[in-house]
Amino acid sequence: MKNLFTTILLFALFFISNPLLAQTIEISSGTTVPLTVTNEYNSKNIMSGQKIQAIVENDVNIKGTNVFKKGNSATINISDVKKASFMGIPGELYIVNGEVTDNNGIKHGIEYNEKITGVEKTWPKACFGCGMLIILAPIALFGFVKGGQAKILPHKVINAQVRNDFSYNSNTL
Repeated sequence: MKNLFTTILLFALFFISNPLLAQTIEISSGTTVPLTVTNEYNSKNIMSGQKIQAIVENDVNIKGTNVFKKGNSATINISDVKKASFMGIPGELYIVNGEVTDNNGIKHGIEYNEKITGVEKTWPKACFGCGMLIILAPIALFGFVKGGQAKILPHKVINAQVRNDFSYNSNTL
């Protein structure tokens, strides 16, 4: 009876720890991972170099294996910020690259580039121009109106790509 029990335990240990049973999948660079921004950010309250939080929008299945699960964490980098200024000039945000976490908890670099611009207000420029020609003082006051701030709204979907090739081991214990 001891030999039978020992044999069963040895087989169980072999199958649990056998690396040949683990499925290794090669993930190529450029694989799209849809991300969603979790909070609202704008050019007035964010700084260059800051990282913003995001999550994986949908499961990413490759060759029948779920590599990035919906809800996995991600971060996106803000490379440059220009606040809205006078004369109706809008704010700008530059989103560049970041990281995403796979189902094994390993972070992978992602590539993404986007420039988000706020709303430009052209009427202060026109009024200022008229004020310079006709009556400088009263109409020139309209030139002190700021443009709109650039905003990243919650639930904005960002389709980022994996930066480098990597091997994903689906054997998670």
